[in-house]
Amino acid sequence: MEENQAKELLVKIEKLCQDIEKYQQEINLLKKEVAQFTGLEQLPLNRISPAKKIAAGPVFFDFENFIGLKLIHFIGIIVLIIGLTIGVKYAIDINLVSPGVRILSAYITGTGLFFISLKLRRKYEMFSMILFSGAMVSVYFTTYAAFEYYGLLPRWMAFVLMLLITVFTVYTSIKYNRKEIAMLGLVGAYGIPFFVGRNSGDIASLFSYIFLINAGVLFISFRKYWVSLTYLAFFTTWIIFFSSLIVRQGKGYFSVEMLFAFIFFSLFLVNCLVFKFMKRQGLSISDTFIVIVNTGLLYFSLAILYKEDSEAYMENITLLFGIIYLLAAIIFRIYLPVQKHFSNALFSVSLTAFVTYIPMKYEGLTVTIIWVVMAILYFITGMFYRIKSFRIASILLFAATLFKLLFIDSSHFTSVEKIIAFLFTGVVLLIVSFLYQKFGKLIFTDTDS
Repeated sequence: MEENQAKELLVKIEKLCQDIEKYQQEINLLKKEVAQFTGLEQLPLNRISPAKKIAAGPVFFDFENFIGLKLIHFIGIIVLIIGLTIGVKYAIDINLVSPGVRILSAYITGTGLFFISLKLRRKYEMFSMILFSGAMVSVYFTTYAAFEYYGLLPRWMAFVLMLLITVFTVYTSIKYNRKEIAMLGLVGAYGIPFFVGRNSGDIASLFSYIFLINAGVLFISFRKYWVSLTYLAFFTTWIIFFSSLIVRQGKGYFSVEMLFAFIFFSLFLVNCLVFKFMKRQGLSISDTFIVIVNTGLLYFSLAILYKEDSEAYMENITLLFGIIYLLAAIIFRIYLPVQKHFSNALFSVSLTAFVTYIPMKYEGLTVTIIWVVMAILYFITGMFYRIKSFRIASILLFAATLFKLLFIDSSHFTSVEKIIAFLFTGVVLLIVSFLYQKFGKLIFTDTDS
């Protein structure tokens, strides 16, 4: 009797320890958010003096302050860069000066902006920061144009220069502790190939260039964890990538696009997971969102790439996605039980992949029966381990099966197939309903709750 009580106490202690760890992670996340809102990112929350806490109290929005001190800087530098770009393009169109002079002039302009930003840094830090960002965008533009459109720089030299620019911009943004530098200086560099307005067709160079920008953006995000920067890099990269897939489909870029699809996927996956693991922080909803959307975008890019080939490729890829994410979800569930929402999301991806794979591999009544069996397995697992997300997934799969029976299968099933499908599904649904009634108290005491 005493041994049983001791075991129960140990179980309770272990659960309380897990809860404490979870709450501590939430507290750390809230501290970071508060620090970002108050602008006191360099100070731990418990060391902020009362005076600073009062100063960081309610701040009311002032329209003139916002326009004069913040927005006008960004608009000014963007207009300046656009003007420089149009000027260079005009010089190109009318052959006003030689390519070497054009590139040299652009480098001089960027260098001038850089030195002006250094001169104004002490008294006008914000304005200096914006000028610096414009200088970096200008130098990015010049280096890319010198290599891609004029052939004045060899490939290795162009990428070494862009790498050095990226590293320097990363260093400066961390030194300033301003994400605006990264957003204007690095994310703004995504538009450089498109501002030039010429389609050279060198996909490998374009994607390698974007990879260099991403390396800088994600390294900054890794150090500072500026989520907005990660979102900008993430969506901009995939938009450019999918645009390339659609425009250049079937033009002999399969291997390059396949390689960079996995490179971009891996880059954003590492950015979401490794930072949190190294800092021993919990994965947030935004991290889970990036991982799930990242997976979906990789899958759809593979579907576009394999569109002209045998359907067997996508069948195997879909099955592979399901297996990999199922294993990942199990690993997270066992070794990181606190991250339930993340493991549930991985289980959902796995289930979606398996459900998609079945009609790709089979057809007719076989699909209906397999879906029902899968729903049963998910419900039993959710009931036995008291995991609400599994039971919800089971219910959704039952609903999909019924929809398929009523609106798709009924039109071409034989009478015998209809009888078997409806009877089988109906009996299973009644059994599930009975289990809800009989084990309701056990079921609704969820480990997910």
